[in-house]
Amino acid sequence: MAERVVLGICGSLRQGSYNAALLRLAERVRPQIRVVGADLAGRLPLFNPDVEADEAVWPDAVREFREHASRADGVLIATPEYAHGPAGVTKNAIDWLVGAGGLVGKPTVLMSASPGQAGGMRAHTPLMPTLTLLGAVLVDCVVVSRAGARTDASGEYVDPAVVERMGLAMGEFADALSYADRRSTGLAGR
Repeated sequence: MAERVVLGICGSLRQGSYNAALLRLAERVRPQIRVVGADLAGRLPLFNPDVEADEAVWPDAVREFREHASRADGVLIATPEYAHGPAGVTKNAIDWLVGAGGLVGKPTVLMSASPGQAGGMRAHTPLMPTLTLLGAVLVDCVVVSRAGARTDASGEYVDPAVVERMGLAMGEFADALSYADRRSTGLAGR
């Protein structure tokens, strides 16, 4: 598989974020996948339709984020769970893509990690209808509970079960990327 560039959306602003580490793990288990834009979600201003309507006033972060989205082969979203929902940073980033069509037909994986037992899975449920509405193709969801016990001193996931689970998800993601390629060239189903 040739290198694939995917948009990363990290909904956590925390230094040492378990969710940012999930995006790095995705690259580690599938070296052909390069995540771009993951640092941009936290720099985006709050979504404002008036600003979106006038490209001349877009902040650089918005312009760069939307360019990454339009060029990306797929999307990886890593979000913590706050109050049984996704982080505001995550939802704000997705809102900036609504008018851009940046998710249409793109294979997408939702991920979350938490120091708690639920692993942040309740963050996924409200995002699924939004992603579907925007045309994203949801491939898989990865949930990591007790994240602190599954990382090393540098904050990287070392727990074999987490690494294996991410490997499975990224395998499905790679298959979906290949299928999307065949579909766009008219070769799917042959």
